[in-house]
Amino acid sequence: MKNFMNLFLNLSFLKFLIIGGFNCILSMAIMFGLYNFCEFGYWGSSMMSFTICSCISYVLNRKISFKSNAPILESIIKFSIVIIISYFVAFGVSRPLVKLAFNSININLEVKILEQIGMIFAQGIFTIINFLGQKLWAFK
Repeated sequence: MKNFMNLFLNLSFLKFLIIGGFNCILSMAIMFGLYNFCEFGYWGSSMMSFTICSCISYVLNRKISFKSNAPILESIIKFSIVIIISYFVAFGVSRPLVKLAFNSININLEVKILEQIGMIFAQGIFTIINFLGQKLWAFK
């Protein structure tokens, strides 16, 4: 357990969070813009924003957070696999969990509101899975 906690108590995690914070703000702006103004829907808007921001994330995290010397093609493939898994797990579980949580306390919200709350919740889930995958595998 101590080794697991040490993964999060270091400078690379802080750098990852700062880069992730920037990416999160950009991603949310793109995602909510596409969702609300372009009607891309839950999956379309989140996938488009995560694709754009993942490209930025790869470059910044490779150079700054993890200072990786892994071969570029290999790290791009591993990075992409981690992003895809993180994305589908986070966004796949967040919407039903948010819906279940609000239904369990008898709060009925419009689907559009529930989906946007789910998008916010998914960001947190995504961050944790993504950090672990990038640190332990993609940029190792």
